[in-house]
Amino acid sequence: MRFLPLLRRASWGLGDQALSSLTNFVLGVLIARTVGVEQFGAFSLAFAAYLLVLSICRAYPMEPLPIRYSVAPEASFRPAAAAAVGSVIAVAVGCSIVLAVIGVVTGGALSQALLALALTLPGLLVQDAWRSVFFAWHRGRSAFFNDLLWAVVMFPAIVIVLRSGDHSVFWPTFVWGASATVAAAFGVFQSRIVPAPMRTRAWWHEHIDLGPRFIVETVARTAGGNLSTYGIGLAAGLAAVGALRAASLILGPVQVLFLGIGLIAVPEGVRAAAQSLGHLRRLAIILSILLALFTLGWGVFVLLLPQDVGVALLGSTWDPARAVLVPSIVGQVGGVLTTGPGMGLRTLAAARRSLRVSVIASIITVILGVGGAVAGGVLGAAWGLALAALASATLWWRALFLELALHGSADRPFRSRSPAVAGQPSDEAVS
Repeated sequence: MRFLPLLRRASWGLGDQALSSLTNFVLGVLIARTVGVEQFGAFSLAFAAYLLVLSICRAYPMEPLPIRYSVAPEASFRPAAAAAVGSVIAVAVGCSIVLAVIGVVTGGALSQALLALALTLPGLLVQDAWRSVFFAWHRGRSAFFNDLLWAVVMFPAIVIVLRSGDHSVFWPTFVWGASATVAAAFGVFQSRIVPAPMRTRAWWHEHIDLGPRFIVETVARTAGGNLSTYGIGLAAGLAAVGALRAASLILGPVQVLFLGIGLIAVPEGVRAAAQSLGHLRRLAIILSILLALFTLGWGVFVLLLPQDVGVALLGSTWDPARAVLVPSIVGQVGGVLTTGPGMGLRTLAAARRSLRVSVIASIITVILGVGGAVAGGVLGAAWGLALAALASATLWWRALFLELALHGSADRPFRSRSPAVAGQPSDEAVS
């Protein structure tokens, strides 16, 4: 395994995720400082709806692309990418119709935000789909410049809108999505790939063994996180939720690193597995150890911050956040330790096993998080979530080792099957 090329590709993933996170943060600050609290709440709900659909689209239609085509020849990769991105367009159009109907019947600021999102959701989702395409194609530089174009187009336009005196939430939301649409169109130019929505049905049937399980897995994770948060709020109060959220915020760089590595993890896993299962196992271990060490290092740095620096960062929420930092750091370590086995199971297309682990891990998170809140308030909730994260990491690693054992010797190379795409012959058929 050559580490310098891997580090170079990882640097583009980290840079792209840092740019994306910074863009979202600045966007939220600009809108929050300009529109009223009700309008900002409406934008937040629209943004949450976008994140939900985005997480599903990343799981399917996009996840099968890096799993089955990261090491495929370009002649096979291009039609697969066209089918995947085209499927995202089909999903986006359907979701836009639903959002438009909800927007029409709700009224008020929320109606404005949802209607603006409905108009621009296809562009938002396709822009993110190109990121998946570029990283699966080992062209992280293209993903970074696509995100950069989105920011360059969006911020001047949104500043003009916010200074116009119109404090409705429709136009900031629309500009955010419309600028993403510009970047989505630029993705076609960058890749020279035209999305193929008409291949949506074929793409679904070709990956029927992965798609439904990936979608359910994503929903299970989201539901587990939300249920634990609401349960903690009911058991220990909103202040407990705020303290945990503030602690998570101060550990934000860990999340940026985690998400950045996640962009390249599966394509790199596919590369490693094509050499041997032993290479895949080593890559999984290295990724998790490096992320855990960074998390511990950042956690120690935060714990050593002077009181006045903490207050300057978080204001009155610093003290409650500081009280739960140690268990929050432990929980973050447990979370990043799942990176390696999660990547490994995705690489091996073990959708059934990863779904089972995700559901069990979500149940554990709800039980220990809410149970900790009932037993010990906010500190009990924090330690409950930390123990749940460590237990989940243990389950993920056990699942990976069991799956690797099914595939035989560590010296054996592995390559996920590449089904035919919309009339294109599969690798197996060609051979």
